[in-house]
Amino acid sequence: MKPPRRSLWPLAFLLLAFLRPLAAADLFYLGQKIPDIDKPWASGDYQLLIDALAKIDTTQANALPRRNGEFTGPIYRRMVNEENFRPQLNIYAPLELRQNEAREVLFRLKELMRLYFDFRAAQQPYGAEALGLMTYSLRQQAVLFTLTVEFWTTLSQTEQSNPVRLQGLQETKAAAAMLTSSALDYLDLTRQFARQDLVLYGAELGKQLPELFVHLRSDVRQELLARLTKLAEQHPYAEVRTSLGETLPVLQAIQADVEQQLAQPQPVGKPAAKLDLSVPQ
Repeated sequence: MKPPRRSLWPLAFLLLAFLRPLAAADLFYLGQKIPDIDKPWASGDYQLLIDALAKIDTTQANALPRRNGEFTGPIYRRMVNEENFRPQLNIYAPLELRQNEAREVLFRLKELMRLYFDFRAAQQPYGAEALGLMTYSLRQQAVLFTLTVEFWTTLSQTEQSNPVRLQGLQETKAAAAMLTSSALDYLDLTRQFARQDLVLYGAELGKQLPELFVHLRSDVRQELLARLTKLAEQHPYAEVRTSLGETLPVLQAIQADVEQQLAQPQPVGKPAAKLDLSVPQ
């Protein structure tokens, strides 16, 4: 029988509530250094948090920051704060660096989700937090797509036809499709997640999907529409059905618009007029 792990919550409260103003550059949570929660986080900050929480999770039960925790809430809310996207969308910074940073942050968000999800449990101990990280990851994926499209427009036609470039674009689309599909899978886990958590998740998911949906492949968009239609009609919770039902027309309009644009004939470039260098008669 494993000895019970000691509760260090009083120490955590003291560190977060009282020591923070004295050392703004260094913040510790349960003895582990974590990033500054008063400024946007980059990939390195997320990695520092992951390292800290991974150590804490092995010694302290139910100690990961909570979405609405009185003392740990500010840590969690910084994890999913859209202000973190601001440096990635700063047009004055090099585009390729911003694109790489978005990719790195997305990878670390997946690592964070591994800490918060526990599929061995009958019910998720961090249901609200895990689902919140999923919707935030969808937003990060959409930001990565925005930067990818921006980068793509800077390439010459020859570069856009480069097999390596095309493969990279397809891999980004495939990863986004997998993430979106997984996001819908969680809506079916009514035994593992509390009702209020899935209701909130359904509402947040409905807000995030349109921005990412437009970037997906046509076949993936059609598949997602079919799944969402079924969920909007058959999900056990009326609130989730309502949220998805309100999202469906938006996605259907996006699908129709994209398909209409793809169906239009591409303009044929007019050959440039030859420069007449002959001697005037």
